[in-house]
Amino acid sequence: MAAYDPIGPIAALLPDFGASELHRGTGLIRISLPVPLSDGRKPVFILDVGTSGGAISVRETVPAHLPSFCPDRHINHDGTFCLFWRAVDGIEVVNPETARDWLETLVRFLQLQLRAARLQRWPDGRGRSHGAAAFYQHRAEAAAARLGEPFATDIVEGRLGTKRKGGSAEGTAIRVMKEGRRLFSVWERSRRVVNLRQPCLCPAGSGSRPVILRSCGSHAAAAADLAIELNEMAAAEREFWKSMKGSPCCGTMADCPLAGASA
Repeated sequence: MAAYDPIGPIAALLPDFGASELHRGTGLIRISLPVPLSDGRKPVFILDVGTSGGAISVRETVPAHLPSFCPDRHINHDGTFCLFWRAVDGIEVVNPETARDWLETLVRFLQLQLRAARLQRWPDGRGRSHGAAAFYQHRAEAAAARLGEPFATDIVEGRLGTKRKGGSAEGTAIRVMKEGRRLFSVWERSRRVVNLRQPCLCPAGSGSRPVILRSCGSHAAAAADLAIELNEMAAAEREFWKSMKGSPCCGTMADCPLAGASA
């Protein structure tokens, strides 16, 4: 059976987005896509949408609104957009409904791009981590969701980090930090919260009769997972930027790790 060609359903939905088809070839469609902004403007992007083996890629035909490459803006070396991390939140276009999902994701991505150009940072919090770090980010977000608020929001907004502290018979402890303040620590080797008798990190741990972490459902395990995955995410992110050393910086993002490395 021939592989499903997603170009057809994407092309069929273009009028719903005010877009038009400019050219079509084998496994490729060039489109004109207006992107509505909150101030009423609708900048038009000329994009090449390609497909190979069912996977879809998209890039500006000629870089006009966007840099040709910028990891911080999720634009790959070949100019293709990193709309999502395929293993976690990818969209496989197999019918008109998923084609619409893909086009809506593309429009949102381009809206974020234009905001990023103005802000000189990725809007809406941390955004997706790079390379393998996205895998650990997904797992850290799942652990934060199990703990509930404020962790679920804090991780999305990039407020959580880790510090490592050694020198104990138990090995290295990973401290989960929020804006410079330690929230809790986890033994890395045993994946266990250092102080299981501390008040739980959820709302049940506050008030006149706080529930301790050990006794609050699965929150001790969730806290340990959060610390481990945050630490792995940070390590993978460092490795990603190390692999990018020597790549050119587009100069559009403040605090870009490539700015100094490519100077």
